[in-house]
Amino acid sequence: MSQAAPDSLRSILDSVFASSAYAWRPQDEAGTAIVRYWRRLLEWLASLQEANPLLFKLLVAMLALVLLAILGHALWLLVRTVRGAALTVSDAMPEAPTARRDAAWYLSAADRASAEGLFAEALQLAFVGVALTLDERGLLRYHPSKTPAECSREARLVPEDRMRLSSLVRTLYTCAFGGARCGPAEYAAWRELAAGEWHAPAH
Repeated sequence: MSQAAPDSLRSILDSVFASSAYAWRPQDEAGTAIVRYWRRLLEWLASLQEANPLLFKLLVAMLALVLLAILGHALWLLVRTVRGAALTVSDAMPEAPTARRDAAWYLSAADRASAEGLFAEALQLAFVGVALTLDERGLLRYHPSKTPAECSREARLVPEDRMRLSSLVRTLYTCAFGGARCGPAEYAAWRELAAGEWHAPAH
């Protein structure tokens, strides 16, 4: 029995292992499944169009309406975000000491923002107005770098007013940053609670 030469044997083995049966590459099961389901969907749509053209047209129209609604909602969110960012940057940021805005200005800006439906931004502006009010009465040393929680802790108030200020801060955080509902009623209730007198503790 003749023995194959090493070079011939190597070429035979290379040709065998080069076949698809020995292609030991990991398969992209997720991608394959997506392609399979996509083809099934196209086949189903094609069969639906042939079997019931009217139903097919209604389905296409409904999907188009859903797409338009999604695009419209995305556009509305984009416009609201841009308007809110512009208001926050142009109105909420404190100016130089020579052009310092007082508590009344911030409270008025908050009311303007709420009138435009920007209630989260309105609460942030209104809180700056409350903090400046406390600062003007010597009950707090306010600085723009301080957070509302820090202002609540540092304010020199009687226990009842301290609890009231803490409640305002909690509502501010949950509405402005926590995603809680904030509409005209919630904003009006917040402003009414903040409008009361503030009292320093007895020495």
